[in-house]
Amino acid sequence: MNEELKHKMHSVYGQILVQRKLMSAWQQVKDNKGSGGIDGVTIDSFKANEEENISNLLAKLKDKMYKPTSVKRVYIPKKNGKMRPLGIPTIEDRIVQQSVVNVLNPKFENEIFHRWSCGYREGLGAERTMQIILWNIETGYNHIYDCDIKGFFDNIPHKNLMRVVAKYIADGTVLDMIWKWLKAGYMEDSIYHDTVSGTPQGGVISPLLANIYLNELDWELDKEGIRFVRYADDFLLFAKTEESIKKAGEVAKRVIAELGLEVSMEKTKFVDFNNDDFDFMGFTFKHWRNRKKDGSKYFVVTPTENSLKDFKKKIKEKTMKSLTLSTKAWIDRLNPIIRGKVNYYLNLHKAIKANEKHGQKSSCVVTAMGQDLHNIDAYTRRRLRIAMIHKSPTQRKGYLMTSKWNNEYFARIGLIPGNWLYFDQMWGYDIETYIQNLTKKAKKKLESKILNKRKRGQEYYTPDLIKSISATKAYV
Repeated sequence: MNEELKHKMHSVYGQILVQRKLMSAWQQVKDNKGSGGIDGVTIDSFKANEEENISNLLAKLKDKMYKPTSVKRVYIPKKNGKMRPLGIPTIEDRIVQQSVVNVLNPKFENEIFHRWSCGYREGLGAERTMQIILWNIETGYNHIYDCDIKGFFDNIPHKNLMRVVAKYIADGTVLDMIWKWLKAGYMEDSIYHDTVSGTPQGGVISPLLANIYLNELDWELDKEGIRFVRYADDFLLFAKTEESIKKAGEVAKRVIAELGLEVSMEKTKFVDFNNDDFDFMGFTFKHWRNRKKDGSKYFVVTPTENSLKDFKKKIKEKTMKSLTLSTKAWIDRLNPIIRGKVNYYLNLHKAIKANEKHGQKSSCVVTAMGQDLHNIDAYTRRRLRIAMIHKSPTQRKGYLMTSKWNNEYFARIGLIPGNWLYFDQMWGYDIETYIQNLTKKAKKKLESKILNKRKRGQEYYTPDLIKSISATKAYV
C-alpha cells in the first residue's frame, strides 16, 4: 500500500475559517446547482441572503458548533435500467465539504495521486483515459483485464477509509468532520437510516475520498510494474502476454480484498484485443483487424450501444409530440444535447492527437463513428417531423413531411447535425459541403427507389401519394 506522508497536512481546518474561502466554495456549489437537502433550503433560498448565511456558517465553524446533517436519499435511473441511490447533503454541508476539498485537492494532486488515475480530477477525465488506453494498445499491451468493483461507493468500509485518510491528514478536527459526514445517515420517506459503510454519491467530498481510497490500489499496481488506467471504480490493466495479465488480475483482486471490497465478477473479464472487443467509458474498442488492400493493422472505436441508446433517449425526451413549440424552441431544446454528446465522442480524436505529439502514431480508425452519428441525425429529424406538426401528429404524417422538411431544411434552420459537427471539429467540414453531400445522397436514394418501382411495373408517385403530400400544408 502507499506509504504515509512524512509531513502530513496540518491546520487544514484553520484554512477554511475565512469568509472569502467560504464564499468561493459557495459559488462552486451554486454553479453545480442541484436540489436542496432535508432542511428544505435550496440554492435559490440560500442565495437570497447569501452574505448573512455565509457569515452565520463561518461563526458556527469558528465556535466548533457545526454538525453535519443527514443526506436526502433520492434515486436516479442507471443505463442498465436499475436505480442508483444518491445522497443529497444540505447546502451548508456542501459548502463546508467544498471548502475542505479546495484545501486538500492541491496536495493530493501534486504529491499523492497517480498519473494513471483519471476520474474526478480537474484537467484529466475522458480524454486522458482514452489517451492511456490507446497508448497501451498501440504499444503491444493487448492483453487486458477489464475490472469493476462491486458496489464500490456503497461498500467502502468507513474505518479502513479513515485509516487511509489519516496517512495524509493530521488535523484531528477535519478527520472528525469527515467521520461525521460518513456516519450522518440518510433520510428516505421521512425515515432515518444509519450508514454503516460507503460514501454517499452526491456528496461533494465523496469523489475525493473515493480517489484517496483507491489510490492505494493504484500505487500497489505501480509497485508491481503493472500498466493500468482507472476512472473512479472502473479500471483496466494491460500486459503483453496472457500469463502476465492473469498475474496482474490476481494482484488487483488481492489489493481490492485487502481494502475490504469485492470484484464484480459478472462485470469483470480478461480480453485479448487481438480477437476480443471491450467497452469502457461509453466507447466500444473493436479488436485489431488487417486491411484487405495491404494487410496493415488497424482497430476501430465507436460509441457503445448503451451510449447511442442514451443519446436517442435524450432526443426522444425533448421531442414529445404533445408539445406545441416554435421552430426555434425545438432547435434550442435539441442542440445542447447533440453538442454535448458529440463533444464527448471527440475525446477519442483529442486523445489520438495528444499521443501523436509524444510520437505515438495511431492505427485507430475514427471515421467509423460517422455512421452512428448519421443514424442519430436521421432519428432526430424523424422525431422533429412529427413533433413539429401542430394538428394530430402521427408517424405517417411525419413521413409525408420528409420532402418539405428535408435534411437541408433542418440544417438551414440551425439544427446541429451530429455527423457534421464531429468531422468539422476534427478536420473542418464546411456546412454547405455537408448539405450538398446529404442532398446528393438523398437524391440518389430517391432515384433508386423510383427505379426499383419501375422495374416491378409500378409507379412511385401514385395519385394517393401525391394527394397525401399535397395535404401536408394543412399539418402546420
